[in-house]
Amino acid sequence: MKNLLIFAFYCFIFLLINKSSFAQLKQVEKQTPNKSYWIAGIKYLSDNVYLGRKDSVAVPYITPSLGYHDKSGLYFNSSFSYIPVSGENRIDAWALEGGYSHATEKFNFEVSVSKEFYNKQSFNVNSEVKGRMDTYLSYDLGFVEPSLQAGVNFASNPDFGFGLGLEHSFSAADNKLEISPSFLTNVGTGNYYADYYNKRRYSPNRKGKKQGNITYDITANLSGASKFQLMDFEFSLPVNYTLKKFVLNFTPTYALPTHPSDVTLLVKPSSGNSYSQTATEKLENVFFWSLGLTYKF
Repeated sequence: MKNLLIFAFYCFIFLLINKSSFAQLKQVEKQTPNKSYWIAGIKYLSDNVYLGRKDSVAVPYITPSLGYHDKSGLYFNSSFSYIPVSGENRIDAWALEGGYSHATEKFNFEVSVSKEFYNKQSFNVNSEVKGRMDTYLSYDLGFVEPSLQAGVNFASNPDFGFGLGLEHSFSAADNKLEISPSFLTNVGTGNYYADYYNKRRYSPNRKGKKQGNITYDITANLSGASKFQLMDFEFSLPVNYTLKKFVLNFTPTYALPTHPSDVTLLVKPSSGNSYSQTATEKLENVFFWSLGLTYKF
């Protein structure tokens, strides 16, 4: 109960002092609005999955956000993410983003720059990413809307990637309900993932690093992290329901990761000899979902 009260207090203070929302919570406009507005939101994510990759345990997030969208197309967003898991209760990540978007009835374009901050105890697979630059393009052909996403992630070494997507939207209930079956293919490099393995996956901050009186210092290295390759396929079914200025969103996603990496572990026990072992990681298909509510004013 105490942790919930502390979290509620943080949410209240955050919404007072910040003036922007994370890109994942942004409500996409069918056309560029003719007036400026603010947008506030809160979202629950069942597990943090990126390009089909995830931590060995689930990393759920509760993410409040606030943003300002100018009628010129410029926008500024900010958010923080809280882990609602016993023993891991903490604000795990913060994000600031600015960008420009333009939309017509058929065409959508967006470019953004974001800065991310992660708790030193974070096990998020993106936790070594310091910032991003992203571009999004889509054009509605009627029967299908293809999209192209391209971006750069900045960690110890930059990652380059792009995604090719297809979707089609169906409307009901006087256009208040919108369902958009979507498919996305992601291609890119995995330096962010190598950094996560090396610095976070086997961090001394994690439990299970001690057996009896022996502790273990583990260093992990991934082969081929800089190789440009297919990362995953994603199927999702975003559902939006609009009621005046409120939008309720539910998005289930099924990700199929590809090209698992060879991982070499160097293990240094506090007692005994060091040793190394190499194995191919086990990537499994993963289902995750998000539920969010936004309010535009």
